[in-house]
Parts: sequence; structure tokens; C-alpha cells
Amino acid sequence: MSNATSSSLAFSSLDALPTQLAILDEEGVIVYTNRAWQEFGNEHDYQGDSSSVGMNYLGVCDLSGATDATTASEGIRAVIDGDREAFSFEYPCETPDERLWFTMRATRFVDGGDTYVQIAHLDITDRKRAELEAEEKAERLQNLARMLSHDLRNPLSVAVGYVDSLLDEVVDADGLEQVAGALDRMDDIITDGLVLARHDTVGELSTVDLETRAATAWAHVDTGSAELVVADSFEFRADPSLLGHVFENLFRNSVEHGANDGDLTVTIGVLGGDGDATGFYVEDDGVGIAAEARDEVFEAGYTTGEEGTGLGLSIVAQAVRAHDWDVAVTEAERGGARFEITDVERPA
Repeated sequence: MSNATSSSLAFSSLDALPTQLAILDEEGVIVYTNRAWQEFGNEHDYQGDSSSVGMNYLGVCDLSGATDATTASEGIRAVIDGDREAFSFEYPCETPDERLWFTMRATRFVDGGDTYVQIAHLDITDRKRAELEAEEKAERLQNLARMLSHDLRNPLSVAVGYVDSLLDEVVDADGLEQVAGALDRMDDIITDGLVLARHDTVGELSTVDLETRAATAWAHVDTGSAELVVADSFEFRADPSLLGHVFENLFRNSVEHGANDGDLTVTIGVLGGDGDATGFYVEDDGVGIAAEARDEVFEAGYTTGEEGTGLGLSIVAQAVRAHDWDVAVTEAERGGARFEITDVERPA
């Protein structure tokens, strides 16, 4: 086999690799890229020659200033200088449509007396997403374990204490109310904990009506004197069970944490025009949520009250993510809390 044939075969084999691959000289200038590298540049609207040949890879990393780019640049220079045989690290890559994950690996080799570095970018998105999903599930189970081991023990101790005292004296209504209240709180914690632990994926999607589902959920919540107002309605696709948890926990949050000395009104409505609806909102005219706390309210365990489980809005966020929707909290026009759920799927 001739040298020319061998060289052609070598480049063809590199082009057949699914891994994005480039070769740099000692100055960091790209001297070769394979087909996968070029196709990635074309798919993501790289400005200029998608092959990147002639571009100084290290210079681009240095100009970026991003932490990942700096890490890559420093690692590649260490390989070029012979301080290490190889370098690799994982990094996220944001595209207009999604977040991807890659492993970059740099290895040094010598050809004809000249030093080169091979840069390979391997798409590990599926594996990384599986890891992150596993970590999220593990965190939920840890939260559930924390509730069962700690949060349930307090109301249980209260109930047991009052029962013991009732056995030694005449039963009175006040004591029984304390027992009932403690047991009710235990039931709330167990219910929220099971939702948080089990419902991480949607079941079968159905076409649902905003007003109907909201009214059903409202009837399942102890709303006291609060009033539900439906500004407008539309149909969209959802898992009815998970959607019920979204409404019930948003309503419960408004009633338990939003109410002030006056009456409370909770309003639901459509985001966007009827034909172009992108989602829906739930808002109240209560005390609202402070701007500095809005990034924390969806975290498991966050609560501003002594009676709450701190899981209601975490359940909302989890159910929203399971549908591939987005949720954001802001201030309502009348000063209360406003939750906006977007990217819902309309019926075909």
C-alpha cells in the first residue's frame, strides 16, 4: 500500500468517527478537522469556515474568558508543553434549542519531528442527562427520608403526648383537637412526600380545559373565605393528575401564605391570545413574594410558615418540569404573587 493510499485511508477513517476531532500545531492553530467537527459547525451556524482550519483554537479560548474555555486552554497548553501526557474534562454546551454535554480530550503526538495535539469532543449528553436525573431522584428520596425521620416525628410526638395525657384525665375537646391537628399535619407531609418521590414523569396526556381543572382542584383545597376568579380559559395537553397537583399546591400556597387581613382573591387566566396561547397564570392579591426569595421558593423544604411542609412549590416545579413546561414567579398587578406556566402543548 502506497503512502498516499495510507494517508487517504487514515483521513477517511477519521471522517467516519462520530467524535468531533481537530489537530493543532504547537502554537494552537488548527491544521485539520474531521467531518463531524465541520458538521457541528454547520448545524450551529458557525460564522466563517466551518472546518476551522487556520484558526488559533487557544486564542479563541483565551478571548472567550469563560471558565470552561480557560480550563480547556490551560489543559491543552500543558499537553503541548509536555507537562502532561493527556488532558480531559466535561463541559456543557448551550445551543438555541437545548443544553448538550461533551467530554474534551487532548493528547500529544509527534509526526516528522513536529509536535501536534489531537483535540476530541465526544457528545455525552445522554449519559449526562441520565446522571443528572439519577441525582435529582436521589435528592428527592433524601428529602423524603428527611421528612419521615424528622418532620413527621414532631407532630407524631405531639399526638402521642396528648393521647397519653388524655388517658390519665377526663377527655376534653381541646385535647382531641390538638391530636387531630397533629395527625392532619402528618397526613399532609406524607401526601406531599409521596407526590415528590413518585411523580417525576408524566402519564398519558389528555386534552384538558383550564377552567374545569382549576375548579376541580379548588374544591379539593381548604380555601376558607378565599375566592377563585377565572379570567379566561383554553384547552391544552397535560397529565390530569400532575396538573391537579400544580393547581392544588398553588392555591394552597396563596391561601396559607398570601392572605393578609382582608379577603383573598385567586385569579387564573391565559397567557397570550386565545389562538396563540402559550400557557396560563395563577395569581393572588395577597402579600406577594419578596423579589430576593423568588429563586428559592421552588426548593424543597423552603417555607415561611411554621405549619407548611415546604414542599408545595417544589411539587409544582417538579410537575411542570415533567411536562417540559417552564414556571416563573413574579409580582401580580395588585401586588400579590403571580406564577406563570409557559410552553404548554396545545391540542393538534
